Amino acid sequence: MRLGPSGQGNDSAIVGPRGDDWVALSEHPLPLTEVATWVVRPDCGASVIFTGTVRDHAEGRPGVCALEYEAYREQAEPRLAGIAGEARRRWPDLGRVALLHRVGRLEVEVASVVVAVSAPHRGNAFEAARFCIDTLKATVPIWKKETWQGGEAWSSCTADLPGGSVHTVAAQR
Repeated sequence: MRLGPSGQGNDSAIVGPRGDDWVALSEHPLPLTEVATWVVRPDCGASVIFTGTVRDHAEGRPGVCALEYEAYREQAEPRLAGIAGEARRRWPDLGRVALLHRVGRLEVEVASVVVAVSAPHRGNAFEAARFCIDTLKATVPIWKKETWQGGEAWSSCTADLPGGSVHTVAAQR
């Protein structure tokens, strides 16, 4: 299933959820409204939605105007699913879990990642959402290039990848 801006069919949008997990990488805008609606279930009284957006600065880099994301898809998408599965193992009462990340060039204020979690109670929803975004950032092979006043540079990936060290894989891009 593909969802467009209002949930209508559209070939230019992200693939919709399967069951109660929704994990994906996309070159297209993230369906933030659809995620916020989808994550709600009648047995879950809490929904936590984290949206990461491109900001106009980074440490030591004023005037950031864009970020570009690349991902090792063959590893990234299964790792996103693995994070959702681990969250479900740690918090068995979770309702729905979404982990969606953009790839490509993004301008300031554009959403680059969304994590949404529903649970019967807010404590587990907050804890699971925090676990999901922190684990995504630490383990999923997604690289970020910042463009700012005076330069641009790729960040390093912290995920272990088959076939070489992190730096070897990043250098092969």
